[in-house]
Amino acid sequence: MRTLLVTSEEPLYLPRYLEPVVSEHAASIEAVVVAPLPRSTREQVRRQYRMFGPLAFVRMGARFVAGRLADVLSGGRPVGGRYHSVASLARAHDVPVWHAPDVSAPTFVDRVRAADPDLLLSVVAGQKLGPDLLAVPDDAVNLHGSLLPKYRGRATAFWPLYYGDDVTGVTAHRLTDEWDAGPIVERRRVQIADEETVHSLYLKLADCGGRLACDLLDRYPCALETEPNETTDGDYHSLPTPAQRRAFLDRGGRFA
Repeated sequence: MRTLLVTSEEPLYLPRYLEPVVSEHAASIEAVVVAPLPRSTREQVRRQYRMFGPLAFVRMGARFVAGRLADVLSGGRPVGGRYHSVASLARAHDVPVWHAPDVSAPTFVDRVRAADPDLLLSVVAGQKLGPDLLAVPDDAVNLHGSLLPKYRGRATAFWPLYYGDDVTGVTAHRLTDEWDAGPIVERRRVQIADEETVHSLYLKLADCGGRLACDLLDRYPCALETEPNETTDGDYHSLPTPAQRRAFLDRGGRFA
């Protein structure tokens, strides 16, 4: 089996998420595709500031910078028992890394077609995977950090805390043209503790998603049964607004 793993690059959650996937299934992963967000760094920083607010932005930014430095200063080796870069994790297991500024570009789709993957596995890909790309593999599955159809979209660790949920989770679903709307393959539940923060919940989702991905790859290519993903417009959530962030903090919510 040939798997193409499509993701993005950040030092806090994705290396932890993908470590069991890459280490246990390196032999079947054709390449790890790093697909960055189609926005400038300035725009990404602006959006994160609007979501976190001044204090949490500084705290989360410090964690992010520390992770980047750990990867650079270690030469891509694990620090504290963990990798801090998706690319470093992949290279440590001899898995090729492809950088894809535009996953819809014909040249990239042709490269994927030449690799002839059986499965395209998406884990927090930075870009929407279009129909031309999805038509290439035999199957395409995404892992999303909520119990779909709830909380389609962004900031999947924020919204369950904002709404006071007791449980959230990770959903494996087939990829379609619509965000997080394809038929559901499997859900895994994650309990939300009373003292949970957005950061700690992202860590739990990363651990849960990594095991779910490994289990799916263990079973594949057996047929993956699905159930409907009956979505509504109200299920989709983007990044929180400053007003929603302030309401979250006023109720005692914490980002980190």
